[in-house]
Amino acid sequence: MRLDLDNGLQLVALKDLKAGEFFKRKADSQKVFTKAEYRRDLAKYQCDDHSDIWGNGLQLKGKTLVFVGFTY
Repeated sequence: MRLDLDNGLQLVALKDLKAGEFFKRKADSQKVFTKAEYRRDLAKYQCDDHSDIWGNGLQLKGKTLVFVGFTY
């Protein structure tokens, strides 16, 4: 389910994104993440910081709401 916002962004649960899709954690954030694989050992999705290839990224639960629909 995607919720359309007034500023053109959409609010969506992380589990509903395709692998490799870009998203932001906050509507006005400069950081962009990509959804990676599901980590069964953590029961979370690996999310990679798109601008920091050496970073560890972060792990988020599938029900976490994220923002998509922005121009990158």
